[in-house]
Amino acid sequence: MKTILSIDGGGIRGVLPAAIIAHLERRLQKENNNQDLRVADFFDLLSGTSAGGILTCLYLTPVNGTTDNRPKYTAKEILDFYTELGPLLFKRTPAYLLKSGFGLFRSRYSEDALYEFSYKIVGDSYISGVLKDCLITAYDLSSRKALLFSRYSTVKYGDMADYKLCDIVKSTSAAPSYYIPAQIFAKDKSPRHLVDGGVYANNPAMCTIVEAKKLWPSSSVSDYFMISAGTGKVIKPYHYHKTRHFGYIHWLNPILDILMSSVAETVDYQAQQLFRINGVPENYIRIEPPLLTADIRIDKATRLNIKKLESAAQHYIDHNSELFDLLCERLSEKVAKND
Repeated sequence: MKTILSIDGGGIRGVLPAAIIAHLERRLQKENNNQDLRVADFFDLLSGTSAGGILTCLYLTPVNGTTDNRPKYTAKEILDFYTELGPLLFKRTPAYLLKSGFGLFRSRYSEDALYEFSYKIVGDSYISGVLKDCLITAYDLSSRKALLFSRYSTVKYGDMADYKLCDIVKSTSAAPSYYIPAQIFAKDKSPRHLVDGGVYANNPAMCTIVEAKKLWPSSSVSDYFMISAGTGKVIKPYHYHKTRHFGYIHWLNPILDILMSSVAETVDYQAQQLFRINGVPENYIRIEPPLLTADIRIDKATRLNIKKLESAAQHYIDHNSELFDLLCERLSEKVAKND
């Protein structure tokens, strides 16, 4: 059985899956009586878009940048990084507000904080050196094609597909209008001009299933156990009497919310059906906590809203104990077999 973790994009709402995965890691450590176990020990393939891409990089970053090493961070440390990073990512100085024309003339936020923070915690590690197979999404504006960062690609294509993790973090998070496109270079110095993979795969679950088939050609969907983690279920309605008067400016925020939610829900439906058709509906788990009182905006990175996101994650954990029992049972089988 191949185990897979896929994590959606969602800006600061990435606190939700980060908190839930931190809880799951603690449960798995306790269940297996081993405090040294990490998220990477329980999955064969991890994937993510934007927030999910950042988390994937962090879960798979090795201590010394070698594939035979241990993960550098615990899931709790990664949650702490994310809550620390949020306010830095979505911060605008008065000078930057004026320079950007309040987001009208250039990106709403400077990407410098993201790059500096990611370099600080992942250093010069390359994707070829991550601990497990992975898939992280971005979109190339120059070639007008999806770019899927993966360890598998570096085996197949060498240096032209090998990128620094800090550059991948910057690329998968470069949401149009929020950040400028990322210009990065592969190990062979070839350039890329990238934006957030959320423009086509905010929920990367189906891309991840395709990657699994590439990695293990003789496997079938019935051989996979997949957890797909979302960044919060949005149920905010947009009523006709308001939307009928919307113009270009009015649609800017709602359209992003609608696109993110609709794409994630569509991919969730496709994955559900795929596992059901293959006779193993129980092998696909979608974790999508309600946001409760947390703000739906992906850039609402105030300390108060981060606390609300953590509370929403805790509420989900407290009310889904049977689900976490099941996840611990299924994932512990992976470690037991490896032992």
